[in-house]
Amino acid sequence: MDRARRAGGLGWVVVGLLAQAYAGVVRGVWPGWVTGVLLGAAAVLALAHTPYVLTRDERPARLLGRLVGVLLGASLLGAVADRLGLLGDPGAPGVSWGSWPAFVDYTARMLPDALDGTAQAAAVAATAVEVVLGVLVACGWQRRWVGKACAGLFAAYLVLMLTGVGAEETLRYGVPTLIGGALLVSATPDRRNDLTSRALEPSG
Repeated sequence: MDRARRAGGLGWVVVGLLAQAYAGVVRGVWPGWVTGVLLGAAAVLALAHTPYVLTRDERPARLLGRLVGVLLGASLLGAVADRLGLLGDPGAPGVSWGSWPAFVDYTARMLPDALDGTAQAAAVAATAVEVVLGVLVACGWQRRWVGKACAGLFAAYLVLMLTGVGAEETLRYGVPTLIGGALLVSATPDRRNDLTSRALEPSG
């Protein structure tokens, strides 16, 4: 299963970065610097997960997997802080929402046919999930399962954002690449398992 998630993660990162480059060069759509750092780290993690590197030394993938996990957690928790107005007022530089009502309105744009009150409930649910996953992925707890859950969350956002706010918005937040980064975090080698497999290897 690690191999399948690794292949999927590499594919998403490559496709995401190519789409990101196209959107930036042709459409002038670039992510903010915080998202850019995370996307860059995911790209380096993808390189560390290539068979050429991974079969020679798993340490870069392990260290980068931890780093990307922390960055993913910080990104999720930062998004929560943003919608609660902790990073600045609406319209301030680097602020996506700046207030809870602005985030609920944004959620409603992704759920255009939803019933009254659905956007508020969806915003609360999304925030709760992001807080839980943000803390867990940053701590590295149950990395495989939490990484997969993060990838699933980002995949859901990708579908909702494509249909609700458009492709450019998904690339502004680097969502395709985040899916790949989360999958690679879930497939990052575990030092404990690595040491166990080495101990079982025949000597001599």
